Amino acid sequence: MSWTGPRVRAVVALALSICVVSATGALAAGPPVPKPFRGTALWVNQLAPGGSGVELAARAAAAGVRTLYVKAADGATPELQFSPVLVAEARAAGATLCAWTFAYGQNPIGEAAAAVAAVRAGAQCLVVDAEAEYDSLYGAAQAFVAVLRAQLGAAFPIGLASEAEVSEHPKFPYSVFLGPGAFNVVLPQIYWRDFGVSVDAAFAATIGANSIYGRAILPLGQLYGGPAPAEVTRFRALALAYDALGSSFFDLDDAQPEALSALGAPLPAPARMKATPPTLHAGADGDEVVWAQELLNAAGAHLPVGGFLGAQTAQALAHFQRRHHLHASEVLGPATWKALMRLRPHEPSFATAPPDSAL
Repeated sequence: MSWTGPRVRAVVALALSICVVSATGALAAGPPVPKPFRGTALWVNQLAPGGSGVELAARAAAAGVRTLYVKAADGATPELQFSPVLVAEARAAGATLCAWTFAYGQNPIGEAAAAVAAVRAGAQCLVVDAEAEYDSLYGAAQAFVAVLRAQLGAAFPIGLASEAEVSEHPKFPYSVFLGPGAFNVVLPQIYWRDFGVSVDAAFAATIGANSIYGRAILPLGQLYGGPAPAEVTRFRALALAYDALGSSFFDLDDAQPEALSALGAPLPAPARMKATPPTLHAGADGDEVVWAQELLNAAGAHLPVGGFLGAQTAQALAHFQRRHHLHASEVLGPATWKALMRLRPHEPSFATAPPDSAL
């Protein structure tokens, strides 16, 4: 389905008016973490029949956790398990209760409406799980973000739970969901067992690539698949080592008791870890380049935002590097990212088509 047409262009125009500050060279704000996203959270996919907010809060508290993300919608279809009664019960029992929804991108207005309904039911934050279904759907992402922010306001805490390895998903619109005025935080799904690697390797493949968008990174780990308690503990330790102010685990439904116990186990003082942004050379393409082109335009370039690091983008890079006393290598490395990330980009409209790299 191509998400184009007058209605889409109108909604995307709204997105840009709400979410974008277009002044060339404007400094980007830092990545604050709203209070509901701080600390450890547990995801709930399916509430047990007859389950209550009191029971959920008690199960989480037994693992040393006070925050729950409960599924509230699948696409545009609300989940009846998420209700004002559930929220009131959980909050009365001392829990923070947030809603999470799965977004497909084919009906962004309906999906946004379902998410808004969950917030109206009392959710203290919203997490949007958007994955490969959203590949290439830049216009739909802009429309979705526009409706959420128009309905919920600029301050309501919203997070993106996305596939962790940015370079492996070049057509996904990270830059839209995490752009100025869009979502507050990113929760990359660092499912190390699914990747078939160690916890350390999964973090190394994730944190630097996500750091370029300038949003606080709150790692999302797995409790399904039978992870060993030591793996869960290591995940928590690495989240601290990378200065994450929050983390979460999917999900309470499938967690084994020993893995849940590891959520509250004492942690040694972690060695500090540093996120290193990726290095992109000529010929690179994908959303990382889309984001870089938007940032270069904020610095005064006039690039078409197509997502390909070709000669024109390389020349703009070299010009930017010279102005900032960097080696004019035409290579987008950590030092150049650091300088670029001080800027607030102007996001173009993708109502008629996504970037070339996403086609």
